[in-house]
Amino acid sequence: MSPFLEMNGVRYSLDRLDEALRAAPAPFYADAIQFCRDWITQRDQFTFQTSGSTGTPKQISFTRSQLIASAHLSAEALNLQAGENALVCLDTRLIAGAMMLVRSMLTCMNIILEQPSANPVQLDQTAIHFVALVPYQVVSMLQSRAPRLQQIKTVIIGGAPLQASTVDALKTFTNQIYATYGMTETITHIALQQLSGKTPQQHFHALNTVSLSTDNRECLVIRAPHLGQTPIITNDRVQLIDDNTFAWLGRIDRVINSGGKKIQAEYMEEVVESLMDNLGLNNRFFVAGLPDPLLGESVTLFVEGQLTEDMKTQLHQALGHKLSRYEIPKSIICLERFTETASQKVDRISTIRNTQKK
Repeated sequence: MSPFLEMNGVRYSLDRLDEALRAAPAPFYADAIQFCRDWITQRDQFTFQTSGSTGTPKQISFTRSQLIASAHLSAEALNLQAGENALVCLDTRLIAGAMMLVRSMLTCMNIILEQPSANPVQLDQTAIHFVALVPYQVVSMLQSRAPRLQQIKTVIIGGAPLQASTVDALKTFTNQIYATYGMTETITHIALQQLSGKTPQQHFHALNTVSLSTDNRECLVIRAPHLGQTPIITNDRVQLIDDNTFAWLGRIDRVINSGGKKIQAEYMEEVVESLMDNLGLNNRFFVAGLPDPLLGESVTLFVEGQLTEDMKTQLHQALGHKLSRYEIPKSIICLERFTETASQKVDRISTIRNTQKK
């Protein structure tokens, strides 16, 4: 049976994409179908927008052969099979969603399209074998339809780090669930970390043909044939376990230099998450450094939504028991809503900038 594309319960063979495009009920579907048309008609160059979560968004182009090579590496690592169903519920104008389409077409998987949302309803209506999700979708599904998530053969999660509580919850699952490491510049993931099953992994493992090293900042450097001759120098601090394996520590641009002490914001966020869970708080938050005339930067906790003064005091006291005096947030700033990027990540830079304007 030939692979199909499904939209709102209607199936279209891949030679009927013109008809599917005319029936597209929303821009998300039209964008995805147009990408498939471009692919099938042998378009050779594809341009994507980076998310801008850590800097100014920019456009980057890849050749068809580069996308094919990346998709083959993923298909091999994840054992994707022809005839199975892939749910595409990420924006296909961005690399993560587009590569789900490429992987599906190259492996002859069926494509099930669904507008991005916290809780994809197609999971309740169709047998899904492969899906890519972002952390907020995983958290929402764990809260409302965890059994359905467990029935998917293979789940990959990327776009932002997972919270420790989410990782712990996924360890009990028996299906294949992976955290991914990658970015637009690496044509999505170049490394996987299995989170579920009998032997969950503690570190990321590079895909075949990918070579890893670090620079003098302890940041990851990536080389792979499909990424070109120039190595990709990241801003991700890692602990390199061996040539194929690494532990992700955090972003170099998220190191807070407070009073001469270097503090990794991601480590702080793990501590805050645990304490907020203990206090029954589920607000989104992040830790960042704000300019300080004495310290250079002061550790600051940003929280989405309101906390009572009593709750702030309890949280601050709990942090004092877990952290050194250099690490304790000097202030807790509550905001009605965080600014987000196009890929629905928290845009820390814009959120902080908007705070400083007030």
